[in-house]
Amino acid sequence: MKKGIRAKLWDGKQFTAGWLTYDKGVITKVSFSSPSPKRAAELHDLSGRSIMPGFVDTLLHGYAGVDCGEGTAARLQNMTQSLVRTGVTTALAGFYPTKNDGLQRAARNWNSWSALGGKRTHIAGWHVEGPFVAREMSGALPKAAMRKPSAKTAQEFVDACDGWLTMTTLAPELEGAFEASEVLRANKVIPSVGHSRATALDCEVLRANGKIAATHLGNRMTSLSARELGPIGAAMRGEIDYAAVIPDMIHVGGDTLNLWANTPKLKNKLMACSDNLSHAGLRAKSFKAGGQLLSRSGAVAVDRRGGLGGTLDSLPELLLRAHRDGVLSFEQVVRMGCQVAGDMLGDCGRLKEGRRADFVEYVVSENNIGQVWCKGRKV
Repeated sequence: MKKGIRAKLWDGKQFTAGWLTYDKGVITKVSFSSPSPKRAAELHDLSGRSIMPGFVDTLLHGYAGVDCGEGTAARLQNMTQSLVRTGVTTALAGFYPTKNDGLQRAARNWNSWSALGGKRTHIAGWHVEGPFVAREMSGALPKAAMRKPSAKTAQEFVDACDGWLTMTTLAPELEGAFEASEVLRANKVIPSVGHSRATALDCEVLRANGKIAATHLGNRMTSLSARELGPIGAAMRGEIDYAAVIPDMIHVGGDTLNLWANTPKLKNKLMACSDNLSHAGLRAKSFKAGGQLLSRSGAVAVDRRGGLGGTLDSLPELLLRAHRDGVLSFEQVVRMGCQVAGDMLGDCGRLKEGRRADFVEYVVSENNIGQVWCKGRKV
């Protein structure tokens, strides 16, 4: 039985000849030396192929026609099996603001999905956009389930998610938001600034007792201006620990994406999220998501007035397109698409001992993803 691979491995800067081994789905050794004959016999020989970590998506509302908040266990299985073939090996399932009984129903479906097994994207938990967000900054989010933050409502929210909640989008300027954030942190949930009119000071207060994230930097939040830094300025000063950005060059323009990826205090905290909607990966020209009728416009979905919704191409597609167009270096693609989010979750995103054996083939000549492995098993 083979226990690893021999290939050109991503070493953090470039692809270098090496090998790695794994056991029970976890990387046990990475080396950039030549393996001994005995070791070489235990490895799958992928010499000549370029292998990088699997992509990590921190906000994905669905894929292949399935909504994360509404899918049955079987449909969620189809979604995650379709998604993993794109190169996304880890994701946070994205939810719109949802009433607690809806979260409880979804948790039952995800619990059933978890028991199905198989080669598929690892879902590291949920990222719920809300319910503690600013109504006037809701954008395409449905408003019916938005709530005022407090310690009590936060605990009820966490309980309804039945252990699945990993991150939640929060407007820190709202009365009661700090108290809610303390409950979230006590339950190991990361508060993420978004759909908010927060100032830089609001972000600083939220960060006083623990790390914070940004859900989609530059979208549905206070703009950077001459008089107010807002969350964007706070992130550029290194004051947001995990700043996610939608790298489609539409939600955030290419020049801005390039600037942020090269900002010294931000670049090592900048991670990419797809903000994929349920019909991502399909050719459908129009569909409903979050209760709204949306239509495809290139890589994104728009409402009837042309307002931006989420995206319809996978995270690897978005990032590799930005690389093709000269907006991002390949090193930045890996850092934003794999490493930063993997470090946040702690068990993925790097070819490193102790991380999950999730990796993908990067086809250099075509600038796309080839074969995919999850926990050491080829998909």
